[in-house]
Amino acid sequence: MGLSRVHIALGGNLGDVKQTFIQVRSELNALAEVKLLKSSKLYQTPPVGPAGQPDYLNAVIEIETSTKPDTLLTLLHRIEDAHGRTRAARWAARTLDLDILTYGDIQIDSEALTIPHLMIGERMFVLCPLCDVDPNWQHPLLKVTATQMRNQLIAKGVPLLPEGERW
Repeated sequence: MGLSRVHIALGGNLGDVKQTFIQVRSELNALAEVKLLKSSKLYQTPPVGPAGQPDYLNAVIEIETSTKPDTLLTLLHRIEDAHGRTRAARWAARTLDLDILTYGDIQIDSEALTIPHLMIGERMFVLCPLCDVDPNWQHPLLKVTATQMRNQLIAKGVPLLPEGERW
């Protein structure tokens, strides 16, 4: 398998999330099989899921890797675990969430992994940072760009996120 460009979403709302993101970015970039290409801005967003949670921070990084998608997923789960991630309930507060959004032009639909991410076009907290790093990324099935998906959400009344910060 050659090199593939991959987009990974980062999210979290417990602890020093910004510092966690900085550490994760460094940990990934330190791996021989991963090269960090770009980082989005950092966006603060309200939680999706149970009420009473703190706001989330969200970002997207773009990497280049030769690692297979399932191997990358395992690696990301290990990084989540090392940063205190627990999986007690769906959409519960968490220290770190790492999702593979895209993996080159590969399409996967398995029990463990769906690429492109199933909810990629429905979440402004994914599309705004994805547009920061790759606004022209095109969904291989829908044939629309990240920017077009973001604009479709805006047309449906979903507000654009406030400008994010550099990290």
